[in-house]
Amino acid sequence: MKKKIIILTAIVVAAALLVGGTYGALILFQPFQRDCIVGYGERQPMTNTSVAPMQLRDDGSFVVLQFTDTHLNNTRGPDARTLREMEYHTARVQPDLVVITGDLINGRAAQAFISVDRRAALQAVIDIFARLNQPWVFVPGNNDHDNFLGSVHDIVGFLDAYCENIIITRNALIISHPYFSALQHIGAVHFTLPLLDADNYTAHKLIFMDSLSRFDTLVPEQADWLATQLDYSASIFMHHNTPIFTDLELSTWPSDRGDVLDELFLHPNVGLVSIGHIHVAPTRRATHEGTIFQIGRVSGYRRGDREPGGVVITITPGADELYAFEDFGF
Repeated sequence: MKKKIIILTAIVVAAALLVGGTYGALILFQPFQRDCIVGYGERQPMTNTSVAPMQLRDDGSFVVLQFTDTHLNNTRGPDARTLREMEYHTARVQPDLVVITGDLINGRAAQAFISVDRRAALQAVIDIFARLNQPWVFVPGNNDHDNFLGSVHDIVGFLDAYCENIIITRNALIISHPYFSALQHIGAVHFTLPLLDADNYTAHKLIFMDSLSRFDTLVPEQADWLATQLDYSASIFMHHNTPIFTDLELSTWPSDRGDVLDELFLHPNVGLVSIGHIHVAPTRRATHEGTIFQIGRVSGYRRGDREPGGVVITITPGADELYAFEDFGF
């Protein structure tokens, strides 16, 4: 009996070493990957580069088109239907800025990791906005943070290297949270885009916040940074929900962290907090203490979601109604 236990234990240990060693080798050597983007984050270190402001339209408005949770790549390549609809509606709306609030690609390594083509999916989005000469912003989500086939820092570095239309700054937001103690910098995207009026004064700010991989890893340093950005009226775009979205019955998927941000979301200068992640259709929104909380309509066919689409947000600083919304399906 004792001999059988020893043999069985040896088999389990050997199997674990084989599986772990194979997985580690795939990560280290990446022998089968067509889409290797690993290393862009290291080759282009995170910097606090400035972002050039954008101008309001002649009528004083600014139009944002929000897509979210496209989950573009799969084992057959980028999802063609989603890409066609994104291009069609971007051309139809002609926004001043497209904002993709996370999960641009499908990053789960367990899903046929050898065949997943991340690079092709990213290049397909780059090509759409290049054809339309359309400025856009990418706010990472949890799937974009998957370390296999490249971390979100690598994705941001890749987009920055190959896309002339993207507005991005790779910000070294230092996090002291124990979960991240081994990392030098966290947060591939944390920046503010000023909107200027006809006299070239800041009329409004668009604030983009990296959700730091998972909804349970929002940390106080993010609040410290956000608190320094609220000197003008502002709209905030990120990927994950925080507890207030559940409190307002916009989401039944509670976040057990992130409440460090909720108090700042109710700051008098914050007009809108718009996220993705929950895969809703149509768009959901509620107003609380003067702030509009919004979950944008899911924008991808990849995950089998019904009625994908997007939302158009027209921002008019100084108007009686700061925001106007147009929710649409594909």
